[in-house]
Amino acid sequence: MTKDRIVLLDSLRGLGVLGILLCNAPDFAVPPPLSESAANWPHGTGPATLGVWVVTQWLFQRKFVTLFAMLFGVSIFLVGGERSDLERGAILRKRLSWMVVFGLLHGFAVWFGDVLLSYALAGFAVLLARSWAPRRLIRTGVTIWAAFTGLMLVGMSIAAFMPHEPAQAVLEAAKEVAKGKAAEAQYGGTFVQSLVQNAKDRLGFLTAEPIIFVMTSSLMLIGLGCFKAGVLTGEASDRLYRRLLVLGLSASVLIGGLFVAQVALGLPRALGLVSLGLQWMLAPLTTLAYVALMVFAARSKAWSAIPKALAPVGQMAFTNYLSQSLIMTVIFYGGRGLSLHGQVDRPGLAAIVVTIWVAQILWSRWWMDRFEMGPLEWVWRRLYRGPTPIRRPKLEPVIA
Repeated sequence: MTKDRIVLLDSLRGLGVLGILLCNAPDFAVPPPLSESAANWPHGTGPATLGVWVVTQWLFQRKFVTLFAMLFGVSIFLVGGERSDLERGAILRKRLSWMVVFGLLHGFAVWFGDVLLSYALAGFAVLLARSWAPRRLIRTGVTIWAAFTGLMLVGMSIAAFMPHEPAQAVLEAAKEVAKGKAAEAQYGGTFVQSLVQNAKDRLGFLTAEPIIFVMTSSLMLIGLGCFKAGVLTGEASDRLYRRLLVLGLSASVLIGGLFVAQVALGLPRALGLVSLGLQWMLAPLTTLAYVALMVFAARSKAWSAIPKALAPVGQMAFTNYLSQSLIMTVIFYGGRGLSLHGQVDRPGLAAIVVTIWVAQILWSRWWMDRFEMGPLEWVWRRLYRGPTPIRRPKLEPVIA
């Protein structure tokens, strides 16, 4: 594989880790019962607030976690090689085992929304399929994803159009708000209070792990199949990338229209449920459209600076992902720094996210100019491979 194609993978990984932060930001700032809700958002439904919500749901939500899962599927093959390679297979299993440890520590001690554990568990299943042909990988992944999200959409549609008493809806909303307020008091309290509340919420999220396992595994299969087919390396035909772009933009227009309609109609519950179901189902199409855009940008003189700027972020994606959690919990959780939990509206969150994006792009470039890998990537690699050099070798001066 050429250097340019490795840069493309790193660029996509960088795009994924930065894009995920805007989706995760509300979960750091307000309690889980309220973070995903537009109607019950604690700071109201002003134009700026709803504008940020629509943009996040339309262009970011589900797309970048999907991209990250696809790329993790690629890493299963890059690290583990073919199934017949027992030595690399053992390294891969050790790598995933340490990722389970990191995921548990991150989820319980830092932030409840951890995805590392989910990726590691799915990785243990996908490693069994890493030698499959591209067509088989993509077909299997798409089938599982379509069946699972299709069932979700049907369930959400049934729930959306079931008779729903207004009084019951008000009562349910009141319960969610009360639950959120109780959690907010804990997150905004002492360090121990925020730590305990975070652990409680993490335990609650673990009940969804079987569902996440199926969905993540299917995305990893799709990602690995796309990698082997050349889609994620820039080797596919322009015709295929144009098709992916058209399909993804069509899906994006549909999703964007649904979320704009929700705002225009006063956030009706039924439309919200159907929109979320379609958002899940169509996310891979929009994600692959973003891949196509990145490929075209890499090939363009005018836009190639974008993938080049994102590549160092992707080279140290593990460090950047965990540092995002540390920065955001220092800003929002009690006893750790600014203690702003429950005090920042969506526009303020977007400003914080953009600031972190800029900082991570700059610091990743600075670090990767001097070192072979990110600091946490180095720790992780030492754990599953043994002693590993981190500092880039100094170039000897050329004497004419």
